[in-house]
Amino acid sequence: MRRRALLASVPAAVAASAGCTIGGEPPPEDELALSSPAFEETLPRRFTCDGEGASPPLVVEGVPDGTASLALLGEWLQGYDPGTIWTVWDLPPEDPLTIPADRPRTGRLAEPPGAVQGRNDEGFVGYRSPCHETPGDNRYRFSVLALDAALDLEAGAGRDAFDDAVEPRVVSSNRLRVTYERF
Repeated sequence: MRRRALLASVPAAVAASAGCTIGGEPPPEDELALSSPAFEETLPRRFTCDGEGASPPLVVEGVPDGTASLALLGEWLQGYDPGTIWTVWDLPPEDPLTIPADRPRTGRLAEPPGAVQGRNDEGFVGYRSPCHETPGDNRYRFSVLALDAALDLEAGAGRDAFDDAVEPRVVSSNRLRVTYERF
């Protein structure tokens, strides 16, 4: 069982009372932020399976000093084990960094320069548009991770390899939580 599934299965009260954090102390708070010019809290239909299925445009700001690269993780917050809808790494640490909408489903991206995409839970490279099949499973999360080095990870790598590569490199992170009201 991977760490994310194992930790998600531990009741929050137990984890809080244990006073533990994954990988030691959390990074210090800074100004790292993730947003989208296309939405705030509700994911528009265009970026879902009911629309075009295009990846959403995202903007990263407040990149901390010493950041060598950025990574992006998209998750479907279903049950105890979040589903992976998108992984992107080796994003340039520009401030601000704009990730355009509708990224192609290729391992390497021309825009942003140097960006690499991994496999999602459906088994293909690139963005997997949200498409929950039951009411109540409508929560999604995009996370930006500031890293102290580029990742030594092949294009098309899966989530477990992504997690293993990212974990020791994170200097800061932030999230953008959204819902998609399909029902």
